[in-house]
Amino acid sequence: IGVGIAYPFDTLSTKAQVSSGKSAEKQANLIQNIKTIWINEGISGFFEGVCVTMIGQAAIKSIQFAVNEITLLYLEANATIQSNLLKMAIAGTLAGLLSSFVVSPIELVKIRMQAQNKSSSNKKDDNHDDSDISSQVYRNDFECAKYLIKHEGWRALFFHGLGITIIREIPSFAFYFVAYGLLARSSFAVQLGNHAAPLVFGALAGWAMWIPTYPADIVKTLVQVQDSKNKNMGPMQITARLYRSGGAKAFFDGLEPKLVRAAVKHAATFWVYEIVMNMLRPISV
Repeated sequence: IGVGIAYPFDTLSTKAQVSSGKSAEKQANLIQNIKTIWINEGISGFFEGVCVTMIGQAAIKSIQFAVNEITLLYLEANATIQSNLLKMAIAGTLAGLLSSFVVSPIELVKIRMQAQNKSSSNKKDDNHDDSDISSQVYRNDFECAKYLIKHEGWRALFFHGLGITIIREIPSFAFYFVAYGLLARSSFAVQLGNHAAPLVFGALAGWAMWIPTYPADIVKTLVQVQDSKNKNMGPMQITARLYRSGGAKAFFDGLEPKLVRAAVKHAATFWVYEIVMNMLRPISV
């Protein structure tokens, strides 16, 4: 539910990230991106890649929350670690690491779908470059995945951008589960009540995971939007190019819509999670 509602903001964030590091005349601001998507693609343009994302998120969230919960239970029962903060950080780190292997291929297809420029499909000429990822146009997510596998191979699907995905996911979910865990144990949880607390704390946890790791996310997008068959820039080269083009500010292009998306998505995620866990916990006692 959260993915579907917040997805247009994710598309706007990806569009901003893809243009980051380019010359000023080639960069578009938030309003320009909204207008361009609406004029060229209509409402459906804001939901490119949503199908594979929603299917993938079911598996991704299952892995992340299951690993986090199981690790916490194991540490409570077997570890000599006294700090709850450290336990939550370890559980979140492991959840981020293991889920990365599913996140990377799902987001590779999502990014390719969101980055495509459908307005260019009607403007191809003899100088058209088929290696330009943004010039490739796909009818749906599955056609995109099929094209990717055919032209770049299975290895690209699962490993193109995996390293930078792991670098992003490990701290992201350490911050995510620690933030939510601390808030859920605070006095604010009682004041907000069982229904409002997961919504508010989920939104704040979403911000806690994205703000510090957003620079890694923009580098990851620029890695995965490249055709893996060509000679590509690695994460370090992309980082250097971004800094040269716009300084530290370039690493936060598209952050605003990403934060809106994070608040909506993770508020819904934790609200549903707490409802389900409240139903399951009495059964397991």
